[in-house]
Amino acid sequence: MAKISVVIPVLNGVEYIRECMDSIVGQTLADIEIIPVDAGSTDGTAEILEEYASKDNRIKILYSDKKSMGYQYNIGIAAAKGEYIGFCESDDYVSRTMYERFYRIARDNGLDYVRSDFDMFIDKGERIFLNYHILAGSRTSLYEKAFKPTDYPDIIYRDVNMWNGIYRRSFLQKHEIRLNETPGAAFQDTGFVMQTFLTAERAMYVPEDANKYRRDNLGSSVYNLKGVVNVVQEAEFSEKYLSRLKITDGYVRAVIFHRFCSLFFGFYGKLPGKEQFTNDVKNAIDRFVSLVKRVYPRLPYYAVTFEGMDHSLSLSALLKDLDEFDALRRQIEEIEKRCLTHFYQHTISYSRAVIFGAGEIGASLYALLRKNDYEGVVCFADNARQKWGQHLMDIEIVSPDTLAELDDGDTVFIIAMASHNETIKEQLLAMNIKKENIARAAVVIPHLAMELDIKNE
Repeated sequence: MAKISVVIPVLNGVEYIRECMDSIVGQTLADIEIIPVDAGSTDGTAEILEEYASKDNRIKILYSDKKSMGYQYNIGIAAAKGEYIGFCESDDYVSRTMYERFYRIARDNGLDYVRSDFDMFIDKGERIFLNYHILAGSRTSLYEKAFKPTDYPDIIYRDVNMWNGIYRRSFLQKHEIRLNETPGAAFQDTGFVMQTFLTAERAMYVPEDANKYRRDNLGSSVYNLKGVVNVVQEAEFSEKYLSRLKITDGYVRAVIFHRFCSLFFGFYGKLPGKEQFTNDVKNAIDRFVSLVKRVYPRLPYYAVTFEGMDHSLSLSALLKDLDEFDALRRQIEEIEKRCLTHFYQHTISYSRAVIFGAGEIGASLYALLRKNDYEGVVCFADNARQKWGQHLMDIEIVSPDTLAELDDGDTVFIIAMASHNETIKEQLLAMNIKKENIARAAVVIPHLAMELDIKNE
């Protein structure tokens, strides 16, 4: 029996499939089973897979009669013989040591699954990588500790992908965990993550960057304007699973509910005017409102006011008027985008920039600036002494005490912190840095930092 089976759903991925396959074939853990599942590729991808299989007997190609990523994954899970099962999307790739390290962690700790942080990346001549941390805030102390996921339900709001981990095959079999077999390739892994999260007795999260998640493939589901249909299908699938498990904990349900609300309105806000809605979109919207009316009233008030919830809008408004609710969201999104655009235009008026704050906000801000062709960031600064001399996204993290020497009148000092903004501003002013050269960062979440095009606004 192989230590790990790796399932790879594929459909017309000729541009990226070699990099993906090379990264898996070249793993330092040799005892793996590699299962590409092709759904009828017509661009040469199938021939490339056959070429790899002719050279490596660990590769077992399967063929799907449905163009459904969920169905493809399920075929691979059913065929897998490994002790653990991992997954990789055909436009992504993984580090050479990923599966060896994950397997050792899972076996040594008797885990149902192990999942990790990962790198998002885009290609702009060179690759820009931004690490995504699953555990944040007070939950960072849980890294590399085995625990029952439902003891910390709020984690699932940031734990949203299935391919950045491995899963004990017997665990998946015991709980009959499978993906929703809806058409296409969009969000079916959301339900899979939720199932594993709810049923695992022992899991672990590790601060690795082993998986490389592509964010510039315009064929990806995150850029599909019909994603609202896929999200609703997955929300319904998840609600049925919650009912099957008889999950009544309001806090758990609230986190999952909020997750789907965020996904739904993320796509709803991108749709064209109502007059252009297709029948499947109209039907999905009606079904989502119906789901909200069934689920939301069952959630106790305390369960929908936990850290991470969007307090700027009341979900109860959904029960009254969907369009009014979305109009509020659009206003807020427009204000946020104007703030980002104004911030970007202000930043590029300087030839150099220093980002004060070497955390998620600072890293996301740097990625946003690089995505939009600004290359003037010379360093990060941080008051955390242990970070000095280290590098974040290949940029050095320096002591704030060294910043005064960078103040040449053409450098902007950007405060990228969730709190203590005024304290940091006073710290910079005490170095005789002029207040007009100090700016507060517009906050952007990691995923959007790799997507937003604001340079032409």
